[in-house]
Amino acid sequence: MRLIPSFSSGSLRNDGIKAADVLTVLREKVAFVSGGRDKRGGPILTFPARSNHDRIKQEDLRKLVTYLSTVPSEDVSKRGFTVIVDMRGSKWDLIKPLLKTLQESFPAEICVALIIKPDNFWQKQKTNFGSAKFTFETSMVSVEGLTKLVDPSQLTGDLEGTLEYNHVEWTELRVSLEEFTGGALHLLSRLEELQEALSRQELATNAEEARKLLEEHARLRKTMTKAPVDELDHEGQRLLQKIRDGGDGRLSGGADFQSLVPKISTLLDELQVTRQHLLQAWHNRKQQLDQCFQLRLYEQDAEKMFEWIGHNKELFMQTHTDIGVSYQHAADLQTQHDHFAMNSMNAYVNISRIVSVATRLCEAGHYAGAQIQQISGQLDQDWKSFASALEERSAILAMSSVLHQKSEQFLSSMEGWVKSCGEGGLPTATQELEMAIHNHQNLYEQVTTAYTEVSQKGKTLLDVLQRPQPPADSGSLTAGADYSQAVRGVLEVVHEVVHQYRRLEGLLQHRKLRLHQRLQLCVFQQDVQQVLDWIENHGEAFLSKHTGVGKSVHRARALQKRHDDFQEVAQNTYTNADKLLEAAEQLAQTRECDPEEIYAAAHHLEVRVQEFVRRVEQRKLLLDISVSFHTHTKETSISNCKEVEQSLQHSCNIPKNVLEHSSNTLATP
Repeated sequence: MRLIPSFSSGSLRNDGIKAADVLTVLREKVAFVSGGRDKRGGPILTFPARSNHDRIKQEDLRKLVTYLSTVPSEDVSKRGFTVIVDMRGSKWDLIKPLLKTLQESFPAEICVALIIKPDNFWQKQKTNFGSAKFTFETSMVSVEGLTKLVDPSQLTGDLEGTLEYNHVEWTELRVSLEEFTGGALHLLSRLEELQEALSRQELATNAEEARKLLEEHARLRKTMTKAPVDELDHEGQRLLQKIRDGGDGRLSGGADFQSLVPKISTLLDELQVTRQHLLQAWHNRKQQLDQCFQLRLYEQDAEKMFEWIGHNKELFMQTHTDIGVSYQHAADLQTQHDHFAMNSMNAYVNISRIVSVATRLCEAGHYAGAQIQQISGQLDQDWKSFASALEERSAILAMSSVLHQKSEQFLSSMEGWVKSCGEGGLPTATQELEMAIHNHQNLYEQVTTAYTEVSQKGKTLLDVLQRPQPPADSGSLTAGADYSQAVRGVLEVVHEVVHQYRRLEGLLQHRKLRLHQRLQLCVFQQDVQQVLDWIENHGEAFLSKHTGVGKSVHRARALQKRHDDFQEVAQNTYTNADKLLEAAEQLAQTRECDPEEIYAAAHHLEVRVQEFVRRVEQRKLLLDISVSFHTHTKETSISNCKEVEQSLQHSCNIPKNVLEHSSNTLATP
């Protein structure tokens, strides 16, 4: 706090008696302090000559002398006053009450009281000073003798001195100075009270209180603006200028007024400095109140968002473990949650704004920066926890919706799939069988894909629902969430799909087996038929066409060569037949086809091939005999031919007409 300048005795103090309090008696010039000094340098208090001293009330006189004792400076007053009482024109018997009043009421030291002899000197003789005991010296002097005790330059003109003194001017200046000083000191005290009030650090606890404090602070600024510092400064400068202009002795009471110049200047400086300090304190307090208001608004907005998050957390927690028991239920929950999440994300705009405000306040050096950062951090953490829970639930509901959709599609398709596995008899044509197998494979892949999707979706969802939950103190919103009921629901769906798939898989495998068995049988039968067709179309045709054995060696050998070539070709058919017979045995043993049907076809093939081979061999033997006959038995007789004929017919079972034809051929020269 700034120190108020001291204005004690000899100054323009703001307490005690002031000129305005004794203005009436002061204007009557009952007594005055002219600014003169005795030879010791002490001040001179003068009671001028007048005839009506007895008309002055003692109380007024006491106040007057008390006030006049404060006019000189403290340093001058310490030297002791010289009191001059001009009794000329007055009654001598009034001197004693006057001196008594001085002794009782004059607070400063009086060194001597110089009493100027009255006009009626003999009347003086009647006054008895002997019984009066004063603390100061009294002396009877004449006007001429007074000038010997006090320098005439320090005496006013009525005491035959040369000191300039105008009582009216002195009184007016004194009143003006005291009014100025009183006003300045009062204003200075008021400004310092305001400065002290501004230095108090009480702050509002809510936004409304902060707003009121700002309004009051704004009104205080208006009050400060209205403070008449400039007016008082102007008045003080005017008074100082007047005192300085009277420094050459032309100003009444100049010495006493000159002593006030430093103190008035200090007072003016104090007013300006105090006002500057007050303005600075006001701006500092204004900044503090603005920051307090910002803080309370920030806390208010943050608290609203904390409440919003808390309320929406409660709503979220009511259904966050419900994932739906069907596709429609899960889709409805997903739609509701998407709407809830969208509304929640709209609120993030406000949270983001609050966090941004916190950053700006901290960067601006807010006095509660740590507190603001703590609130901002907590709000951001709560939001992230809530947003994470929203994202997690969105993912879970999406997985649940897909799982139920896929499972319901799978189960709804079961009837058609089962029907496809048991539709009527099997095709008999190879091409139709191959098409049926292709379609069946597509069906199997379709079923397997659908089942795999359900299995994978179910496993993924179960992994999420059954993963370890974060501890309760982790800050996670879903910490300790109980998904056991949801897990049971998912398991029921998956188990039902698995059960139906296994049933369907058996049907699919059985259908596939039947199709492949039928295809293998058809292929076997086709291969068998190809062998039989070759025997019928090529083998039998060859045997039927080539019945001769040759009429000469050359011709017989040509037929033998052609028959050997035919046998080489036929050997492939024999080989294929053998392979088919082996395959028939294997097919019958694997029981992938009907063994009886296989054996029947194989037996028919074997009999037919054996019959054909026998005939081919007979033809081979006949041609061999023919060649041998023509080569070695050209001279053989007809009788021998008959024997050969009988032998061949008996041993080889060759038809008679063939033998007759051969005999005729041989008998021909």
